[in-house]
Amino acid sequence: MKNYFLIILISLIPFFTQAQTSDSTGRFGFTLNSGMNTELSPIRIVPGITYFKGNSQLELGFGIHPFIQKDQKILSTELNYKYYPNGVENKFNMYLIAHFSYAHNSRDTYYPTTYNYLFLNGGYGFEINASKDVYLGTNVNIGTHTFSKKNESPANMLISNDLFDEFGVNFGVQVNIGYRF
Repeated sequence: MKNYFLIILISLIPFFTQAQTSDSTGRFGFTLNSGMNTELSPIRIVPGITYFKGNSQLELGFGIHPFIQKDQKILSTELNYKYYPNGVENKFNMYLIAHFSYAHNSRDTYYPTTYNYLFLNGGYGFEINASKDVYLGTNVNIGTHTFSKKNESPANMLISNDLFDEFGVNFGVQVNIGYRF
């Protein structure tokens, strides 16, 4: 199954260069995403950097999780690729999104448990240009996830899981605000 994820990620490479032309220059920026999905219940806030060129935007950010339990620690990162079929010059802009995310969730309960999640989602969203460089956006996405689970329980029914042993379906939503230089 690891090979399938590698093949999927490699197959996304043409999308990164499809809309880029040699006459357009790239623009950097920053974004603040807020999102949640059906597998990890806390809302996460993800500040990140963006690179925009042609009709494509690439975002990389690290998650902050303010709404978690006190015995829980979550570290996460996400990579978003947005493709704007009609560009970003209009007041309202639609886009397609490919979302890849990793989350490390450790719980310090009676039997400490650690989860590692990988998410690969695709979706659709829109942005509103508040000014020339500032935008507000939202999207919905659906995709697959896998996880590993390690715990210190002696019970046989709580056996640990390896990554790519099980797959599930998840649904997510995001809201973001960004600025392009």
